[in-house]
Amino acid sequence: MIHSTPETAVERDLRRLRTLYRALGDETRLRVIGLLAEIGPMPVNELSKRVALSQPLISWHLRILRLAGLVETERHGRTTICRLRTAAFEELHDAEARLIAGTAGVAGRADAPGSVPDVS
Repeated sequence: MIHSTPETAVERDLRRLRTLYRALGDETRLRVIGLLAEIGPMPVNELSKRVALSQPLISWHLRILRLAGLVETERHGRTTICRLRTAAFEELHDAEARLIAGTAGVAGRADAPGSVPDVS
């Protein structure tokens, strides 16, 4: 039987930041987020047209954004509507604020002194 230690708040914050930064680290995905922020929810085929990508490629980008919790999708018959999840940006801001304020607890990790947590 494998025993794993529960994830700490620090580890959760670092993992969440890494996931969000990776999802936001692509210009196409940033464009999608910008469109959803400016225009509001829209069908995948409309997003595909606006960013000039094929439907399979825009779906791939949307999957990454959805897994990161940045967008939500909802099926309406044969149409999938995408919507920005603004709460994810509040979560990102809160985790960043703890990190840069020095209150995240990174220094208290059980890693070797002076080591930097692996975020690759």
